Amino acid sequence: MSYRARLAYAISAVAAAVLFGMAGYVLLEGWSWFDGLYMTIITLATIGYGETHALSPLGRAFTLVLIGVGVVVFGYLVTTLTQGLIETEIASVFGRRKLFKDISQLKEHYVLCGAGRMGLRIISEMERKGVDFVIIERDEAVAERLLTKGHLVLIGDATDEAVLKGAQIASAKALVAAASNDAENVYIVLTARGLSPKLHIVARAVELSAERQLIRAGANKVVSPVLIGSHRMAQAALAPAVADFIELTTMTETLDLNFEQIRIGEGSPLDGKALKDSGIRAEHNAMIVAIVPKSVATALATVSDEHQGMLFNPPADHVLQAGDMLIAIGTRSGLEALSTIARQKAAKS
Repeated sequence: MSYRARLAYAISAVAAAVLFGMAGYVLLEGWSWFDGLYMTIITLATIGYGETHALSPLGRAFTLVLIGVGVVVFGYLVTTLTQGLIETEIASVFGRRKLFKDISQLKEHYVLCGAGRMGLRIISEMERKGVDFVIIERDEAVAERLLTKGHLVLIGDATDEAVLKGAQIASAKALVAAASNDAENVYIVLTARGLSPKLHIVARAVELSAERQLIRAGANKVVSPVLIGSHRMAQAALAPAVADFIELTTMTETLDLNFEQIRIGEGSPLDGKALKDSGIRAEHNAMIVAIVPKSVATALATVSDEHQGMLFNPPADHVLQAGDMLIAIGTRSGLEALSTIARQKAAKS
């Protein structure tokens, strides 16, 4: 029986005992319902104020029975409440242990620092992509809400080395610093970069002037919501068709159209093939909009200007090479198949 059901039974038993006592005094002693209620309550609560009216021998016998019923009923209620508290505490302890166990097993995951308005949108996007991620949030109320939704959450300060280590930052693929102020994001980036020199770090810049400090602190990419928002608003006014296309391809969940970056592995069937002979468009219904050559793709971990050296709209006779990073657009299933082909031999070796 569930705890809620046991508690409901216990409360119902107490209510039934009160009604039983009231009815007994009314029927046996001829009291009013209020006097019966008063006598029943002080009897069950063992307060001992004295009898409301003089009791007959039958009334005293009934009172003895009522005391016995009260001991049993309230004993059951107290036991149920105690068991509920103990079960909740045990569940909380084991739940926390399971949480830390789940986090400790993460590899190639993403670490999100800050679950404010922007952080929640990032969480939704990561859920949609189906990637593993852990959230670091200092606000306990926000963290508890995320925990109830099944997310992996560490309650703490993301600038604390111990908290970042607890998020398995050493084996993480990337970290997103999405705190609500620039100073905190700078400290997060500094701490994370010191713990993991090769980690890919994306940081939020609330003020445009903070971009330089975040880059110096070790961020690979700095995103300014103000800059992006103003650019999109200007584009929506100056080139609405272009703005609609970008929104359609990047923000519409109902349309099965996605951008993805795919690295070609050593020995992949794509290695050494010209783009026109790769079958990417015909077999996977995907289109390559840009290619980051191997030399540039390798340097992305330390270069913040990621478009440097990127080949946009590659010609059909361009020869693909292992280590190249393809920027592709297509359906989710097509991109997943393309990703499998790109790393096929590398996965087997």
